[in-house]
Amino acid sequence: MMSLRNFWRRSMGSGEVYRAPEKDEHTVACETLLSELGYHIKELDRLRQAQEQEERRLRTGVDYSWLMESHPKLYEIPQMERLELEELCYKVTGSECTQVISLFRDAIAQGPRVEDLAYIMRSCVRKILDERPVPETLSEWVTRRTQSIANFSILRLRPTGKVVPASEAEDIEMQNNEVHEKKSRAMSVPNFLVHREETAYSV
Repeated sequence: MMSLRNFWRRSMGSGEVYRAPEKDEHTVACETLLSELGYHIKELDRLRQAQEQEERRLRTGVDYSWLMESHPKLYEIPQMERLELEELCYKVTGSECTQVISLFRDAIAQGPRVEDLAYIMRSCVRKILDERPVPETLSEWVTRRTQSIANFSILRLRPTGKVVPASEAEDIEMQNNEVHEKKSRAMSVPNFLVHREETAYSV
């Protein structure tokens, strides 16, 4: 059987460095949310115990803090409730984790009971998850694609009027007026050729 020392020498001699497996995005987000919750549970529970101790001292006039344990037992989330919360937090992505933490901190700004912190965290996670955009189904995609193609076909078949710039429109109008004036002038001029022929015959 290889001793631990020989195994260590062989591992060091091979030049291979042990690397811990990378955690996926959901695992990191879940651990971050649970750490955030655990920190606030400890902090709020510590403040609660300090407040109870101060109230006891004011009521009795005696300080019993020296009789208390150096590390008093803090509040712990029930096992089933914690498992459900872990399963829910695992659905959160890295980008959503920041949103959940910000929402959670705003929700506990009023100083809730320590027993309510897990429920508040669960509510914040569900709110962020519910705000996710609903993924499009295959039938919805086909319907939307068909409508887009139909609308595009209608636009292609619809006749479009030719847009003439203002300068070109003025030129066309002036040309039409000139043609009309020439026709009017031609009709108003007498036929001198016919009159000349009639004069010649009469002589």
